[in-house]
Amino acid sequence: MKIALITSLVCSAVALSGCDFSKKKAETAETKKLQDWSCSAPANVEQIQGHLKDVYLKDVEQRIRQSGYEADQALLETIRKNIKFEISHISTKTENPEQAKTLECSSLVMAKLPKGLQKRAENAYMAEPCEECDGEDAQASSTYTLQDSIQNEWSSLTLSDDKIKGADFKYGLERSDNDEISLTVESSSITAFAAKVTELAVNFAAYEKVAQTNREAGQKYQEESSKEEAAQIALAQKAMDIRQKELDGEQNAAVERLNITWDKLTEEQKASQQQDQADWFEKRDVDCKVLAQKNVYSLSESEMETYQKQRNYWDEAMQKQNQALQYSKCFVQKTKERTVYLNNLFH
Repeated sequence: MKIALITSLVCSAVALSGCDFSKKKAETAETKKLQDWSCSAPANVEQIQGHLKDVYLKDVEQRIRQSGYEADQALLETIRKNIKFEISHISTKTENPEQAKTLECSSLVMAKLPKGLQKRAENAYMAEPCEECDGEDAQASSTYTLQDSIQNEWSSLTLSDDKIKGADFKYGLERSDNDEISLTVESSSITAFAAKVTELAVNFAAYEKVAQTNREAGQKYQEESSKEEAAQIALAQKAMDIRQKELDGEQNAAVERLNITWDKLTEEQKASQQQDQADWFEKRDVDCKVLAQKNVYSLSESEMETYQKQRNYWDEAMQKQNQALQYSKCFVQKTKERTVYLNNLFH
């Protein structure tokens, strides 16, 4: 009797998702002899288990090659040698199997991982860098576990006690008119997920190294940013203090000129302007207080004074100092205007 082994594969499932395991492609494997016309023949079962491991090994090799991380080769070799795929609870779905041309077989499939691999993979999943995460996404990524991923993306599988268990695993035997038997094996997501777990475990150290590098870079950036911000704040304060000194001088000079102008008036002129002068003092104070409260962010670039262009670095005290400066600026302007008015009034 001529015996052939035909296996079917879905896809290598390099990514966690995007692979439809319901779509299968047939792939002819090396011709092998089967034990007999039976779903549960030990030799047949052994060949199916061997086939699952072969698929797993190819998937692992591709994942490691494309991951971009330096894998722990010693650990990888240990996992390759010790991981096992087992099918159990085999049942024959075909009635009268001895007379049938095809046998439909159903079973459960399980991957036995080396002890401790599950925990390492779970830790690695949490440590795996998320290059596209930012802000809230990064925070969400840091709390999303491997078990969450299984629940959402590998719902037919479970992972516990270093074992990956799958749903029904189907395969079939077909007998030709020439008594040639072929074995068709259904692709299983368990091999892809076992490869993913392996990838996580062997890349764990690399993930931690990247994370440490990122932390150090982030800390350095933060320190440099803090230093730059402190320098800008100091510059903003210095610019304010310089403007404060200028306005203090202008204010003193304006008051002195107004006083000189007032002193030059005759007693009659002073008496006629006494109430008007008092009203003007009050109006100057009120107007300048109002104008000083104008939000600096509402000013156009041309309206801003030099010191105000550092507004993004102001703290609350500097905001108040800006109001005082704007009050002084208004005070100087209106005092000069009043001096001109009094000079023109009686001349």
